[in-house]
Amino acid sequence: MRSNPHTLEDVKPHKGILHILDILKPIFSREHADKQWLTGIIIIGILFLIPTYVSYFNGQLIFPSDGGAWAIASNLINGKGYSACATDYFPFCNSTNQATAMREPIPVLLMALAMLIYPSKVSGMILQSLFYLATIPVIYAILKKNNSSIPTALLAAFLWAVSIPVTSQVDNGSGDLAAAFFFSLGLFFFLKGFRESKTKDWIISGVLMGLAALSRTVFLGVSIGLGLAFLIKKLVERPRNSGKQLIPALFFLITVAIVFSPWVIRNTLVFGKPIIGSSLTGYNIFRMNFIITDDTFSPHYVGAKEAYPALMNLIKNSNLTGLENEAQMQSVYMKAGLQIIEQYPVRYLVLSLYRFMPLWFDLSVNEAYDSRYYLADYIAIVQQIFLLLGVLFGVSRGFGKNWPFILSLVLGCGAYMAIDSQMRYLVDLMPAVVILSALGVSNVVSFFNNPKPQVK
Repeated sequence: MRSNPHTLEDVKPHKGILHILDILKPIFSREHADKQWLTGIIIIGILFLIPTYVSYFNGQLIFPSDGGAWAIASNLINGKGYSACATDYFPFCNSTNQATAMREPIPVLLMALAMLIYPSKVSGMILQSLFYLATIPVIYAILKKNNSSIPTALLAAFLWAVSIPVTSQVDNGSGDLAAAFFFSLGLFFFLKGFRESKTKDWIISGVLMGLAALSRTVFLGVSIGLGLAFLIKKLVERPRNSGKQLIPALFFLITVAIVFSPWVIRNTLVFGKPIIGSSLTGYNIFRMNFIITDDTFSPHYVGAKEAYPALMNLIKNSNLTGLENEAQMQSVYMKAGLQIIEQYPVRYLVLSLYRFMPLWFDLSVNEAYDSRYYLADYIAIVQQIFLLLGVLFGVSRGFGKNWPFILSLVLGCGAYMAIDSQMRYLVDLMPAVVILSALGVSNVVSFFNNPKPQVK
């Protein structure tokens, strides 16, 4: 048989090296390089998780809340139903009055599943870690499929992976990481529906955004906003055949409603009245806004310790019997909070605008809980400043193309600023934040690489 003239034995040493490089060259081609970089970012994400696990195995308490997803999941697994007793929020809960709607169901049900697989809190941490890591390639795919450059897509994924507010939620069972994951996937198929105009993409997007809303209620409003904006956009662009243009938006909105409806139905059956989202909404509206009645009103984040006397005074001066369930207590809180807002609308507006600062930078949050600042807190603030600047540059150009990210962020931030905000809530919306920030960096680089010619 004729020998192969290209075997390493038949070439000179320097040609052999070149031959090896030719073999390896495809691995380092543009086609493969982005996958390698993405893998590297996921590895970085894994490294960022290590301190959390080390702290856990050294005895740090995780999922401590009596009303958190892990606590409710534990009761569910132990035959106590979807229940919790957090007297800080609902002082009348007892052994016969623990039905709850404090936490949305998807994080709780997934925690329960993790608990069935391995009955330890580490299983909950692994679930949280998977949400965090799985969001990395989704963010990358959103930008890559949306015709952004590979470096921009990789930068967005990297910004998510190294975000201190994001990684700090791995040992917190509040549902933020689950919501962010389903939100990012929902955005992926929402944009895919735009490009390919396929009904299945709008239905899939509706399902995923519904799951995001069942993880954090803020996404119910975000989803409705996206659906209505898409509907208006299509009607403006093509006023003729408007009936046909309604179909994709209606598919999306109806799917979101169908996915979300079992939670509302369950709450109505359990409490005798519908609760859309979390039963903590009324509590937070009162707690976070009662300070505007003070003669020396000064905007700040209201901690539980500061709010406790106001809550007890409200209960003392009410007609409550002590037998009320969460829905009835929420109505009391909601009514009192809305009455305060109605009496002091200007102060409420000032306070709502102020809440942008705790939402993005945790301003006054640590002070409210008598907690000191650590190095990670300062790093997080620096990261947030960078992200905010990037978002501003990202919004400044390409609004027509990037409106789903912008609208999601505006609606989500507006909802939190109206009620209650701290930096961990922004984790829900962080996929949109890092995407817009990466696009902003790309805009800046493009501007300096292609400056406008001077007019003589």
